Amino acid sequence: MLKINSVKVEINTDKGLFGADFTFESGLNIIRGNNTAGKSSLFQSIIYALGFEELLGGKFEKTLQSVLKDTVEYPREKNQYKILQSFVYLVVENQSGEVITVRRGVRVPDRKSQLIDVYYGDYISEPENITQQKQMWVHDKGGASDNDFGFHAFLCEFINLELPKVVTYNGNFTSLYLQQIASAFIIEQKKGWSDFFITAPIYSIRDLNQRIVEFLLNLDVFENNEKKELINTRRNKLQNDWQKTFNDLESLAERTNTKIVGVKQTPELINNINDIKLILEREAGDLRIEDYFSELQNELLGYSDNFETVGDNISANERLLNDKQNLLNKFNINYDILLPEISVEESKLVQFERQHATINEDLRKNKGVQKLNRLGAKNDLKITENKCPTCSQEIKDLLPSDINHTPMRLEDNISYLESQVSMIKIYIDGQKKSIQDKQKQAEELRNEAHILRKEIRDLKKELVEDERIPSIIQIEKKFSLTQRVNLFRKAVEKLEDIKNQFSPLIDSYGKLLTDVSGLPTLNLSALDEQKIKDFEENFISYLRKFGYKSKSFDAIKLSRDTYFPIVDGLYNIKFDSSASDFIRCIWSYTISLMKTSVAFGGNHPQVLIFDEPKQQDISLPSFKTFLQELAKFKNQQVFVFASFENSDKTFTDSTDGITFKLSKIEETLIKPIL
Repeated sequence: MLKINSVKVEINTDKGLFGADFTFESGLNIIRGNNTAGKSSLFQSIIYALGFEELLGGKFEKTLQSVLKDTVEYPREKNQYKILQSFVYLVVENQSGEVITVRRGVRVPDRKSQLIDVYYGDYISEPENITQQKQMWVHDKGGASDNDFGFHAFLCEFINLELPKVVTYNGNFTSLYLQQIASAFIIEQKKGWSDFFITAPIYSIRDLNQRIVEFLLNLDVFENNEKKELINTRRNKLQNDWQKTFNDLESLAERTNTKIVGVKQTPELINNINDIKLILEREAGDLRIEDYFSELQNELLGYSDNFETVGDNISANERLLNDKQNLLNKFNINYDILLPEISVEESKLVQFERQHATINEDLRKNKGVQKLNRLGAKNDLKITENKCPTCSQEIKDLLPSDINHTPMRLEDNISYLESQVSMIKIYIDGQKKSIQDKQKQAEELRNEAHILRKEIRDLKKELVEDERIPSIIQIEKKFSLTQRVNLFRKAVEKLEDIKNQFSPLIDSYGKLLTDVSGLPTLNLSALDEQKIKDFEENFISYLRKFGYKSKSFDAIKLSRDTYFPIVDGLYNIKFDSSASDFIRCIWSYTISLMKTSVAFGGNHPQVLIFDEPKQQDISLPSFKTFLQELAKFKNQQVFVFASFENSDKTFTDSTDGITFKLSKIEETLIKPIL
C-alpha cells in the first residue's frame, strides 16, 4: 500500500524563498486549480518525487515545467525570479503505518537529479524528530535492484511489493519495473488518456501490459508463465549443449570414417549410455570402433621388429601388385559409373524444385482468390468468370470438348495443390538424400583409389630394389598401422568423454519433460478465471454507471489473452468507442483493476491518481458519477487533479453530496514563503 500524506515544493530564487505544500487523506482527494494555476506542476512534483517521471515522457528534471526549475512568476505575468535551487518533498506511508519523506532535487548546484534523500519520518511537519536518513539514486544501474542504494528497490520493499521476473523480446529475464506498474494507477493528462497503460516505458519487455495486469491481480498464470519461460530457457540451453556435444561426435565420426548410432541431433531419453556408438562399416561386417581398435592392436602385435627383405617378398609382392591393380580398375569403373548417376539425380532435383516452386505459386494465387472471396470481393475475379487464376485461360477450354466434367471448386483445388506441395517436398528430400549418399560413395571410392595408387607405386618401386635390403612396404605398413592404432585409441577415449558429456544432458532432459508435464493444461487457473470475471463485471458495471453508449454491454468482454476489453470477441474496444466513451473505458478499467485487486488481496498499491479526467467534453453527470464512485474507496487513496472548467458552478455541481478532501490552488501554485 502506498499512501501519500503530503507534498512540499521548496524553491530558492534570487529574490527569496518560494514554494507550496499540501496535505492529503485517505479516500478521495480533489486538487482544484484553474488551467494555468499550476495544478499540473503539483501533479508532476508528486510523480517526480516517486521517480515515475517516465510517465511524463522522459527522465530527470527536463520533464518538469519551468516554474520548478527555471523561473518563478509572481504575481503572474508580472515579476520573474530566477531559480537558484529547488527541491520536492513527499511524505508517504505504508500499510504498517511507517512514514518516510522523499526529497529529490530539481535544480541543485553540484547535485544530479538522480540523487534522492530518504528521511525516516515526516520531514515536512516534524523535521526536528528526524534522526535517520539515507541517500539513494534512481534511473541508473541498480536503481531498481540494489537494496542498499536503489530507490525503487527500497520503495518496493517499503510498500511490500515483490516485483516478478519477466521475459524480454530477446528471451532474457528482467524485473518488472515499478514505473511500468505505475502506468496502471497514474493517468497523466497529455498522453495518458489516449490508451490503456500508454505511458508505461517498455524496456523491451514482452507483452508488458499483460504482465502488469497479471502482477496487480496476482494471477496464478503469472507464476505459470514464469515457469514456462524458465522451462523454455532451460530447453534452449539444453538444445544448445546437446547440439555442441553432438557436433563433437559428428566431427569424431568424420575423422574415423564411422557412422553415429544410438543418439539423435535433438535431446532424447537414452536409458543406456553405451547405446551411443560409432560403427565402422565393412563388407566383412560392421564393427564398433572399440572392437576395431582391439583388432588393430592385435594386428600390430603380430609384427616383428625384424623386417623381411625385398627378396623374401618378390613373389608375394607380384601377386599383391596384380590384385591391387585389378581392385583399382574396379574402383575406377564404379567411380565413372557414379558420376553420371549423380548428374542425373541432380537434374531430377532441379526439376522437382522447379515443379515445387510452380505449384507453390499456383497455390498462392488460388489462396489469394479465396481470401478475396472471403472478404466479399465480387468484381473482376477471373475465377468468377470461369477463368483460371493462374494462366487466365477459359476453364472450359482447358478440358477436352468430349469430356463433360465440372472444374474443381476453389477449396478442392487448394487442397489438391497443398497435397501436391507436400508430396513433391517428400520427393525433394528423398532426392537430396540420394545425392548425398552417392556423393559420399564417390568420395570414398576416390579416397580408396588414392590409397591404392600409392600402394601400387610402392610395390613397383620395391620390385626393382636390391633384394638384400629390408622391405620398405613392410616398414611403411607397420608405421601406418601404428598411426591408425594411435588414431583409434584417441577416438575411443574421445567417444567415452562424449558419452560422459551426454549423460547429464539426458538427465536434464528427463527432468525437463517431468516439469513440462507438471504445467497446468489451462492458461488460467480457476482462481484466475474468478478474478478476471470479477474484473470484467466491475468494468462493465462502471461503464453502465458512467453512461457508456457506443456498444451493447453484452458484446463487451475482457480478453482472456490480453485482459483488455474487446467487442464482439475480437475488436479492441478503443476502435468501437467514441472519444468520450473511450475516456469512460479508461476510468472504468483503472478503477476496476484496483477494486478487483483489493477484493482478492492482489498487489495493487491502492492509490489512483488522475490528471484532468474530464476529457473529450465528457458530460457533467458522467463526471459526477465518476467522482461518486471514487469517493467510495474510503480505505484507499484517490487523487483527482481537475480545473472543473475554471467554473465554481461546475465544481459545485460535480461534487455536491460527495465526501472528499479539497486542496485548492488559489491564483498560482508557487508563492513566496514568509
